[in-house]
Amino acid sequence: MTREIILDGPPDLRRIYATAALKRGADQDRLPDVRVLRRGVRVDRDNLARYAHACRFTFSDRLPLPYPHLLGFPLQMVVMSQRDFPLPLVGAVHIENVITVDRPVSLGDPLDVTVWSERLRPHPKGRQVDLVTQVSVGAQVAWRGVSTYLARGDEHHDAEASEPPSLAPLEGVAAGPTWRFGEDTGRRFAGIGGDWNPIHVHAVLARPLGFPTAIAHGMYSYSRCVAALAPRLPESGVTSHVWFRKPVRLPSTVRLRTAFDERRTLSLLEGVKGDLDHAVVEHTW
Repeated sequence: MTREIILDGPPDLRRIYATAALKRGADQDRLPDVRVLRRGVRVDRDNLARYAHACRFTFSDRLPLPYPHLLGFPLQMVVMSQRDFPLPLVGAVHIENVITVDRPVSLGDPLDVTVWSERLRPHPKGRQVDLVTQVSVGAQVAWRGVSTYLARGDEHHDAEASEPPSLAPLEGVAAGPTWRFGEDTGRRFAGIGGDWNPIHVHAVLARPLGFPTAIAHGMYSYSRCVAALAPRLPESGVTSHVWFRKPVRLPSTVRLRTAFDERRTLSLLEGVKGDLDHAVVEHTW
């Protein structure tokens, strides 16, 4: 029977991370049957403005396509911090995200946010799991996001990993915008989105988890891409899919290249020298 955890407000993610540092994940091959809910959520206008400024969206009463992820992320952490969740929270890497927008979400809309986990499965480098976030306005599902996280561990050479589409349409496409991500990028975005995972905060905290420097939040890099493409995207009826490849080490300079089709965009976020592929982003509608 599904267990519901109903929250009256956002959880304290710093406390969750501090507690999770001592948790290694339950020794089991199944996911807890739990759903975490917040009802009647109101978007904080100041936080939305800070997000829009940081990611270069034009501020309006319509929520940017990736923004509802910030409402669901704290609930994802509640699911992943459950005692019987099989993967460790600290050190888990966000490797893929799919967002579907069925209708625009506005600043004044009261939102019901629900999160659950599904599809625990092997990955060539460990195990992966999907955290599903559903945002509803009244009885209508307006926005749905599926975040895939990888916990490194025993290798499974026969396991399948999701792969991005061919980048052939980008051959010969000149670089578009170039961005500098400073050393403090992770801390600044954590202050907006609440993701204080140590791998994003400081090199000293990231090194014990296998990263030589702090790395940018995948959702920050992705949001910068979406903001650059926003004038070409519909407000609803769109699916946005990102595959995170090599992490963006902080500090770094990156650039975006995009191929446009009638009902599709395909983008590559890469190192400024074209030597590292950081993320592949596809929009379809």
